[in-house]
Amino acid sequence: MRVRDLQQFLESFTARDKSASGQGNAISDAVIYVEVNGQLREIKKMEVHENSQTIFGLHKNNHSHRLVMKTGEVSSIVLPDKLRTPGA
Repeated sequence: MRVRDLQQFLESFTARDKSASGQGNAISDAVIYVEVNGQLREIKKMEVHENSQTIFGLHKNNHSHRLVMKTGEVSSIVLPDKLRTPGA
C-alpha cells in the first residue's frame, strides 16, 4: 500500500459533500488502529524515513521514502474471528 492509496481511501470518507470538495467530518477525528495478531493497537506516532535504496526506473537516483506508524500498548479490544484479516 502506498500513501496515495490511503489518501484516496480516506478522501471518500472525509469529503464534506459528494463533489469531494472540502474536508472534515466525524471520521476526521477517528482514532487510528492497526491489527496485530487479532488485537488492535493504537497508532501513537508516525515517522517518515528516507530509504537509501534507489527506486528503479526513476531518474536522478531518487530515493524512496517510507511512512512508519508506531503503535502503543496492546488494546483490550479483541476482534471477532469473522472480522480478522485472513492469515493475520
